Amino acid sequence: MREKIGYVPDFFGVYEDLTVEEYLHFFAAAYRIERSQRKTIIGDVLSLTDLSHKLDSPVDGLSRGMKQRLSLARVLLHDPDLLLLDEPASGLDPRARIEMRELLKALKEMGKTILISSHILHELAQLCTRIGIIEAGQMVAQGSVNEIYRQLGVLRIVHVQVADSLEGLADKLRQIPGVESAEEQVDRLAIRLHEDQTSIEDLHDHLVKFGARIRMFQPEAMDMETAFMKLTEGKTA
Repeated sequence: MREKIGYVPDFFGVYEDLTVEEYLHFFAAAYRIERSQRKTIIGDVLSLTDLSHKLDSPVDGLSRGMKQRLSLARVLLHDPDLLLLDEPASGLDPRARIEMRELLKALKEMGKTILISSHILHELAQLCTRIGIIEAGQMVAQGSVNEIYRQLGVLRIVHVQVADSLEGLADKLRQIPGVESAEEQVDRLAIRLHEDQTSIEDLHDHLVKFGARIRMFQPEAMDMETAFMKLTEGKTA
């Protein structure tokens, strides 16, 4: 089972007197990778994690972001099917966080199953296909991000610009099930929508049926923090 799993803990524990190359050779041996294959495999994982230029650098001289990438390089040596990551973006600066997110997306496209434990909820909403929210040891919600929002009745705000006059359009929209409000602003309508009653796609269809010539149709990104607070009622474990 261990040969199928790669685990990256929150705390990066390293042998600090080693170089990056020595560090990876050590773990390649621990994974029982043939000596003749190690150099090629180490080169491949360093290239994937964009650390090839750090081959001879001391591990303890790396930034936290590079250490996180080195952690991923280490667990990819034996090509596991499942990656278990604990707070992979914790403590990273914005650039390193974006680089980590893009690396995880690349690993997903390679067919890896990735399980992430994290408190950085907006990162999860951008990255994960399914989310589970655990409160006091109990799974209180699980599913895709949109499924969780629908379960909770979290409102989606949709911004709409049309080529025609807004007069009368807001009143028609308010008659649609799930539309809580349609506020006329300077150059657009801001529509507050319950997606469990009417989907975004159906809202768009309604606008077309009303004869609106749509210039912009922009749903706001959902707020995972709002969903979490609603599920846990603001409590802490």
